[in-house]
Amino acid sequence: MSENAFILVLFLALPMAQPSSVSLSRLQCEKNPKYFRTLNVTFANNTITADIYLEQGLKTGFRGHIDVQLRLTNAKKFQSLVQTDTDYCELLSSLKESLFRRWIKSLAKNSNFMENCPIPPGPYYLKGYHVDMGLVPSYLLNGDYRLRALVYYGKYHTKSRIFLIECTVEASMQKN
Repeated sequence: MSENAFILVLFLALPMAQPSSVSLSRLQCEKNPKYFRTLNVTFANNTITADIYLEQGLKTGFRGHIDVQLRLTNAKKFQSLVQTDTDYCELLSSLKESLFRRWIKSLAKNSNFMENCPIPPGPYYLKGYHVDMGLVPSYLLNGDYRLRALVYYGKYHTKSRIFLIECTVEASMQKN
């Protein structure tokens, strides 16, 4: 197991606890129009809604790069806490019960997102999704968080990479 995979497994295996509050402050997504006809993702009152039309199906082998960043209270810059780069189809097919699987199940309650690969073209939605506070790790500190998720084909940091979608979410967390 690579060092990054070990850190991610450790990060995801630690106990969960509910923070006092998590408030979304920014949600922005960009799409590759060759793959996505529509990608409207919005939030209001900490509720996320998405309207997506996948123009071209996603075959096995698309990857995701996730970077979780923290900005402590009164700090100016975000610092990376953990980054991971993985084959999503492989991840979905190989997981039993993990934090990723629980996140996917949490999203599935309010969506028609596929939980396996390949992902056929067509309409997808996410309606009235609230972040499940039970899935927020208890060891996270108070502060501002940024999650950047890039979905692509190919290898990260190469010119041959085919961009599919990138989303950035920012939120503040306060614990008593």
